[in-house]
Amino acid sequence: MKFSISAEKFFNAVNKLSYVVPGSSHTTLPILSNIYFKLDSNKLRMVSTDLEAFITTELNVEGTEDGGVAVPARKLLELLKAMIIKNESVSVSTKYSKESYGLLNAEGLVPELNLYSIKYDNAKESLVYRGSIPEETFDGLKEEFRLFKENKGTIAEEDMKNALDELENAVMALGKLAVDTFKKTTEKLKIKFESNDKNKITVNSKNGKYQFFGEPTDDFPLPEDKTELSKIEISGNRFKRFIQKVKHSVKNDEIRRNMAGVFVDLRKNELRFVATDGFRLSKIITGEFSHTNSKDENFILPIKTVDLIPKIVNDSSLVMEFDNMMIKFTVDNFNVYSKLIDDTFPNYESVIPKDNDKKLLVNRYDLLSALRRASIFTDKVTMKVKFEIAGGELTIKSDNPEIGGEGEETINCDFKTNSGDEISDAFSIAFNVSYLLECLSQIETDEVIFTFSAPAKASILLPVASLNEEDFMELIMPVRVG
Repeated sequence: MKFSISAEKFFNAVNKLSYVVPGSSHTTLPILSNIYFKLDSNKLRMVSTDLEAFITTELNVEGTEDGGVAVPARKLLELLKAMIIKNESVSVSTKYSKESYGLLNAEGLVPELNLYSIKYDNAKESLVYRGSIPEETFDGLKEEFRLFKENKGTIAEEDMKNALDELENAVMALGKLAVDTFKKTTEKLKIKFESNDKNKITVNSKNGKYQFFGEPTDDFPLPEDKTELSKIEISGNRFKRFIQKVKHSVKNDEIRRNMAGVFVDLRKNELRFVATDGFRLSKIITGEFSHTNSKDENFILPIKTVDLIPKIVNDSSLVMEFDNMMIKFTVDNFNVYSKLIDDTFPNYESVIPKDNDKKLLVNRYDLLSALRRASIFTDKVTMKVKFEIAGGELTIKSDNPEIGGEGEETINCDFKTNSGDEISDAFSIAFNVSYLLECLSQIETDEVIFTFSAPAKASILLPVASLNEEDFMELIMPVRVG
């Protein structure tokens, strides 16, 4: 086998394929620590698997000799990464006001950008990135900004809030510039790959030559391509968003398998993603959806697949083909095959209360900040925090008798009936603070609505307004007050 390919394209493919490659200590089948290579003319087929999921792709290469080999995944990935870092690095900058940066910095409102190889150059009034492989560096940076803003609570001064938003936009623009620059430079770097009949592999770059051994492909398991599958299409970004909104509620164990994944409920003009662990439930619905299948269908995605797919998908269209046993995802030139959970998801609609007659409106940032402080003094087993609502105030209490610690904090709120009448009687309810924090982190509005009926019954958390034609809710069971 002999072919040539750009380093950037090769690295990106091997990197994604490595997501399902088990470590040597986690498999009884050594061949799975490899990636399957099969060259036919100018088409290179690559496959990786842990037997629960498969990732496949087909790349256009400059092929000169057909053949196949199973290539050690970790070794190849480390080599390609080291070759790219050795040959290419990126230095890019974008303008950002010195006054705005100084204002934020003085108030402690600048995230730890240096952890992402980003620094501020006062002389040039610019944000500067210097580093390699910025796809990894900037992955998740937007989430870092969101969490940073939540931890800082409500920023009262409008000019500081605007300056922080502008900083986030500048950092995102810097990230895109770094990625684009990196791709342009690494596309010029060619990798030559070859293997002989003894499975000896040689990787050549402009200045280096590296050799190691692979294995024959005879025993490498390959995915089965089925026909007669149901099929739907969805935006990759929407799929990723829905998965991220509900996956924290998945019950990640093997005892209750029907809860160990995300339930995808396909209705004629509606798409629902649901997850629950019996103590909380997350549900997101969009009506901007339709399918041409002969009937409404549903399936349960295992948590491993739930974690895997967002790493593969982008803003391209995502095609899902499935039956009652397996599902195939197709995005660009990548395919992901996964088993489905062969079980019945709980009747989630029956546990969502319809008679919650009390409504609490509270600032989400104030509540998040207060809960984080209260969590320091919770019992580490029950993680209980107590809400006491009276007279337009929400008092949050926590205590840990073992260490003799307790906390109490009061924030303003609005507490009324569904019809808008003031509630004069005091109301108390308790929750697991970890569950509350996870639920609140998925709500994106400045204020959040809680609905209650009784201290021992399920509560609902809602954003004050729907986003992107979505209907999102979090259900959380209370902790017994005693």
